[in-house]
Amino acid sequence: MKKILFAVAVAASLFLPAAHAQNASGKPLIVRVAWPAGGAVDVTFRQIQPALQDALGQPVVVENLPGLGGALGAMNVASAAPDNVVVLGTSGPDLILAPLSIATAKYSPESFKLVAPLGTTDFILLSASKHSFKNVDELVAYVRKPGNPELSIGNIGHGSSSHIAAADFEARIGAKLMAVPYKGTASMVPDLVGGQIDLAFLPLAGPVVGLLKSGKVKAIGIASEQRNPDLPDVPTLNEGSSLKSFSHSVWSGLFVPTRVPDAEVARLNRASAEALGKPEFLRFVRENSSRVLGPLDTVQAANFFREEAAKMRAVAKSINLQAQ
Repeated sequence: MKKILFAVAVAASLFLPAAHAQNASGKPLIVRVAWPAGGAVDVTFRQIQPALQDALGQPVVVENLPGLGGALGAMNVASAAPDNVVVLGTSGPDLILAPLSIATAKYSPESFKLVAPLGTTDFILLSASKHSFKNVDELVAYVRKPGNPELSIGNIGHGSSSHIAAADFEARIGAKLMAVPYKGTASMVPDLVGGQIDLAFLPLAGPVVGLLKSGKVKAIGIASEQRNPDLPDVPTLNEGSSLKSFSHSVWSGLFVPTRVPDAEVARLNRASAEALGKPEFLRFVRENSSRVLGPLDTVQAANFFREEAAKMRAVAKSINLQAQ
């Protein structure tokens, strides 16, 4: 199940120009992953680490600093000493959402520059196999019918991207669902398979495809405008009459504090594009039913991050997300 969070991942690629010049300080590049060891972001960095070291001509050291929905690692990197060679690897939506949902997350998305977005994975709405509804319209009819028991929907914590997707879905269909928070997908997925919860939004990573093909869970629909080629028979949530323009995904990338000079950001951006194009990494992305974002240059990356922040803030406002 560890790869399921990949959605919350394809997070890494870094650094240096095609000339393979070593960092002037001679220090290793520290990649501070804001999620646990063995999780999707961490796994992605370790997959791409050899290519990054080759591009850099210097060691790349991966460190994990999880906690507070990714906010602990973000705050650590934002406040790191200027002479430290530290970058942040994390999920873009969670970096944006944490200050809106976690009272102790003392930073804003504007504290960071996006070096490069790296990969994206659509969310898919799954149900326990015990239920009879097979698509979004049947699900909406069920939850709106008087007398039917309230359905539960899992998420991986208040303000997480899975929570936002579920809350937005609930608001858009005009029906109440019971939110059940988990510490991660590793504990949520078995409860969905076992029927202890009824529904969940999960990133459409490779293991989810396996669960669906085994019949252990059912697909209600993909939160996207287009079907996924790995699951051509699974409709999007927009193909019924209940929802339109409903899209939620997770993307990951490499970030630096805003104080990092533009020239350094450009250097890291060029190297990230080089690492992103390695056949081994592209194969890893495909095997996880995800897509590479970009490569984007620094101006495109900045615009992308600004647009994503505006979009996530609008959704958070629409569901009245409150910091806890």
